[in-house]
Amino acid sequence: MKKLLIVISFAFLSLSASALEEPFILRAAVAEAFPNGLHTKYLRYIANQLGAEISISTMPFARRVKEIKNGHLDIIVGIQKTENRENELTFIGPHYESLSYRFYTLAENVTGTTNYHDLYSKLIGVNKNSKYFPAFDIDHKIKKIEVVNLRQNIKLVSKGRIDLLIHYAESTLPLLKSMNLDKKIVQAQFQPNHTNLHYVAISNKSPLMKYKKKLRKIIKQAIKNKDFSTIRQRHYQPSNENFQKNQLITYTTMTTNQ
Repeated sequence: MKKLLIVISFAFLSLSASALEEPFILRAAVAEAFPNGLHTKYLRYIANQLGAEISISTMPFARRVKEIKNGHLDIIVGIQKTENRENELTFIGPHYESLSYRFYTLAENVTGTTNYHDLYSKLIGVNKNSKYFPAFDIDHKIKKIEVVNLRQNIKLVSKGRIDLLIHYAESTLPLLKSMNLDKKIVQAQFQPNHTNLHYVAISNKSPLMKYKKKLRKIIKQAIKNKDFSTIRQRHYQPSNENFQKNQLITYTTMTTNQ
């Protein structure tokens, strides 16, 4: 039994400590609003599995995509595969997350949103700089309030200051449970019919291209071990929230008819 434990431990250490043949610092970037957010944790995990150092800056998503295309960044997470992007980036399959945006409301108001048109009479909390689904994102008739993070949106719904919030179900439910609000705040009847598949992608001009097979093995193993979902769940636990408990809730109202 002792021998088996030693072998397993050695195998794990060999995987996490296997450095690149030609070491270099991976260049990556995340959203300006979340410098220590979930994507940063995913990137650090991947770099650790590669045995590489990583430098993470902040910039808007559109610029991140541009910079990885021209080779100024090496790796990106949380990106969806499109035909145009496949021609300019190398996607490391399979997708590591399959996420769905969901609307949440007070349980007592659950029947108040049964179709898309009902959204026009609601005040909806959204995360600053986030994109959800095309119809909703471009619809300026819907009244939206931008806040800093999911926890603030939950607090606004619980206090009746907004009618709905929209966020990934995979993040919202664990946080609601940790706040003991999973009975008070529930999914609304109307929900968008879509799923976002998130990938890791690398620049075609990056030295990482030499290690794309190794990266695929790392991603596949992480999915098998449920490492990404574990990182996500831990990120949304209260002790790991990137906020001050006593900070003021600041938000911006996105007015109608813009």
